[in-house]
Amino acid sequence: MTFEPKTIKLLASLAAMVPVAGLCWAAGIVTVDQRGLSFSTQHLDVKKGDVVNFLNDDTTSHNILVSGNGVKLNSGLQRPGVTFSAPFVKPGEYQVTCGIHPKMKMTVTVR
Repeated sequence: MTFEPKTIKLLASLAAMVPVAGLCWAAGIVTVDQRGLSFSTQHLDVKKGDVVNFLNDDTTSHNILVSGNGVKLNSGLQRPGVTFSAPFVKPGEYQVTCGIHPKMKMTVTVR
């Protein structure tokens, strides 16, 4: 399943508020920077429902690709200064790469 960037931002907003037994709780938000053609971490552990913000703090554009558990997210062209938000709603392991710079790789584990 592939989502357009506008849809992904909407999903991230919705995932941030999950109803639980009549209450709402805010999901965790984690930021991963992109700088020097690399991610600020190579592995990230998050909880189910957390949102990861990928901030392009680089001098060049990137293209964030997330895959795993039947999910495929594509940020499209992500210019410097732009944040791409990815909700992680299913437990498992996800691979994150840059479609422009294939050496940029990281893993997100959702528990």
